[in-house]
Amino acid sequence: MKAMVLEQYNAPLNWQDVPEPRIGPRDVLIKVVANGLCATDLKIGGGLVPTVSLPHIPGHEAAGEVVEVGDEVPDLQRGDHVTCYPTEGCGFCDYCRKGLENYCVTAPRTGFEINGGFSQFMRVSGRNAVKISPEVPWEEAAIIPDAMASVYHALTHRARVQPGETVVIIGIGGLGIHAMQMASLMGARVIAADVVPDKLQGAEQFNPDVIVNSRIENLPERVKELTNGLGADVVVEGVGGEAVAAVLPDSLACLKLGGRLVVLGYNYGIPLAVDTADLIYGQWSILGTRASNLQDVVEVVKLVEQGRLKPVVSETYPLQDVDRALARLRESPPLGRIVLQSAS
Repeated sequence: MKAMVLEQYNAPLNWQDVPEPRIGPRDVLIKVVANGLCATDLKIGGGLVPTVSLPHIPGHEAAGEVVEVGDEVPDLQRGDHVTCYPTEGCGFCDYCRKGLENYCVTAPRTGFEINGGFSQFMRVSGRNAVKISPEVPWEEAAIIPDAMASVYHALTHRARVQPGETVVIIGIGGLGIHAMQMASLMGARVIAADVVPDKLQGAEQFNPDVIVNSRIENLPERVKELTNGLGADVVVEGVGGEAVAAVLPDSLACLKLGGRLVVLGYNYGIPLAVDTADLIYGQWSILGTRASNLQDVVEVVKLVEQGRLKPVVSETYPLQDVDRALARLRESPPLGRIVLQSAS
């Protein structure tokens, strides 16, 4: 089969022949149709993720068609459409037994420690292949386990958003555009903030309660104004990258007493600075959140199938043009997700 292979960090990927994956009795083989891209793919290509070894096939947001099923895999058959949860939990640690595979310290992940979806075929644990309706486009199915389920996990398990609360979403990109939808679905009042006019305009289709251009307006002041001087119950930081350091002070300043800051975006080597007096007197909770668990993916798939959540795909590229797609992501992250369409 063919795959896009990372052979050297900070270098183009190569389209080349590689061995087709072999599956075990609890695995499935899928023909990959689509892959989502996220900022972590840039970190992997730059050699910043220490658990990745070369040569490597990236791609942790994959969807495809089942072409082979292991003997011990129930409920899946050839031809099924699946989206793939990337974390292969050990199944035995306390975290896995609680359904928190994303906490499992030994779990390999497709596209990280094991080869991913930038290929014609991919081996997937049968447990991690989540069946999805053929009515959901491939490009949308691919981004569910990361761009959507990660946000779902952050808002439900970490922030525990309640109906009637005010949630500020900072950064209307691949994560923020889905966080807006989910917070609204959970009954929250949503304030969407960004500095890019096109993203703010794109956010309008999902009807946030308030849209703020934080390049023009002072975001903490605007949030206080909208909340009778109290501040937001929850702030979701969805910017990440080098910009995360610039937005975190405003994120904290938007919080009410007892408010929760959820940090979705990140970059290596960027510390979070907070005045300890503000933290103590504000009684804030600062919450890191990483990926999702398998059940999150199952639940988001159901919400997408029901039409209650909409995966947002901004642009598509052929798989062989992955370097051009990554350059686009690096230079100007779009409103939704960039998706790679795999070769037949």
